[in-house]
Amino acid sequence: MAAPNVLLVVLDAAQASRVYDETVMPNVTQLASGAATYTNAYTTAPWSLPSHASLFTGTHTSTHGADADTPQFTPDRQPLAARFEAAGYRTLAYSNNFWISPSFGFDTGFDEFEVGWELFSGGQGFAEVGKEEASLRGRLRKLAPKLLSRDAPKTLANLLFLMTVWDRHDSGAYLTTRRAKRWLSGDEPFFMFLNYREPCLTYDPPAEYISKVTPTGETPPDPGSVNQDPWAYATGEIEMDETDFTRLKTLYDAELRYLDARLGQLFEALDTKGLLDETLVIVTSDHGENIGDHGLMDHQYCLRDTLLHVPLVMRGPGVEPGRRGGLVELRDLYQTLLAAAEIEGADPTVDLRDRPSRDAIAAEYRTPMPSIDRLRTEYGDLPESVRGYDRGLQAIRTEDWKLIRGTDGSERLYNLADDPNERVDVSNATTDVRDRLAGQLRDRLPPLERADATAGTESAVPAVLGDRLEDLGYR
Repeated sequence: MAAPNVLLVVLDAAQASRVYDETVMPNVTQLASGAATYTNAYTTAPWSLPSHASLFTGTHTSTHGADADTPQFTPDRQPLAARFEAAGYRTLAYSNNFWISPSFGFDTGFDEFEVGWELFSGGQGFAEVGKEEASLRGRLRKLAPKLLSRDAPKTLANLLFLMTVWDRHDSGAYLTTRRAKRWLSGDEPFFMFLNYREPCLTYDPPAEYISKVTPTGETPPDPGSVNQDPWAYATGEIEMDETDFTRLKTLYDAELRYLDARLGQLFEALDTKGLLDETLVIVTSDHGENIGDHGLMDHQYCLRDTLLHVPLVMRGPGVEPGRRGGLVELRDLYQTLLAAAEIEGADPTVDLRDRPSRDAIAAEYRTPMPSIDRLRTEYGDLPESVRGYDRGLQAIRTEDWKLIRGTDGSERLYNLADDPNERVDVSNATTDVRDRLAGQLRDRLPPLERADATAGTESAVPAVLGDRLEDLGYR
């Protein structure tokens, strides 16, 4: 059999329960009807940078090292795209997430890597300028040669696009799908990675999609009528009630419904070009989202299932359709995709196509982000509950139990069979389970040191992207 194409689609911050709802994502659920659907898939980290690094290396954060303190992706293991490139694949990427970009090293192994906030290639790369020059004057001085060169129109257009148009009602889905459709070719096998970030805050979908998911008889919510600043909510600066979160959940579903329409166009193009049955299509997410869950918005400060449980759908050659309920980790895709392409060195024992599952999954949140010092600077005195987020976390989860341990000495155990929403800590009442899981956690992950609340990300982030990262809730 000829080597299959691989299309890896990551939906940023997509909750598994919403992706699997056919009223929210009908095109994805239609794809899933002929695919393997892994209903108990979990990410290794609750935010984009370390999660994608785990996906691309098959390792945990403590191994690949890409995190808030050290945001560069420089793994010891050859990343996924490089393995496919070495095997003769054309490797292509389009990302709408600032972290998952060439600025942070994620272009390794890709023949082409485009980003959603630059409308034209050939102009000046703003991320690189911001990385080299922290001051506005320095950035303008660096940009001057490009502005005066033949690339000036592209550079100016990219700047205006980034600052005024990008992320308004569409966080890149239209351009991503358009580029992906143009890339589709049957001439040589391709490995294509797409990152869509529609489900991320701020939720501002096209109005028609808000109407599509609003219950009959109710007024579609206005994105501007409800707070979407996760840190103002967490710090108590803004109070929110269930009505607010109901509105946010409707807007979140609308973002997914809009994204689903764009994905439907992509799947249709694959089919029209005769590539659908020759392509291994994977739809997943890097992490979930808290929408008022556990007193939080966004996807930081915890390792609850609302952030760790992710959708995972795989369709294509060698994949038997059906629902699979065993525990799997997102990082298992690394070996699975190598095995599917018959690339030398793949570990067949971790091939998800052959139905393997784990007895437990593990996750890490090594450094709080934004740092607690950053929140204190922005919001002044913080509630004790927020100061308590100043710690790293590790978690281990079996089908029935979950243990979360913090560098502050905290320890919480949940009986998931009785308490799937992780509300009641039973660590003191069930010490035998707690101790057993603690031992399994030590076997899987090295111990964390005390989290540093003044993480090095502030200086490592490209300055020109700072405002946008802050808009996304990362700084």
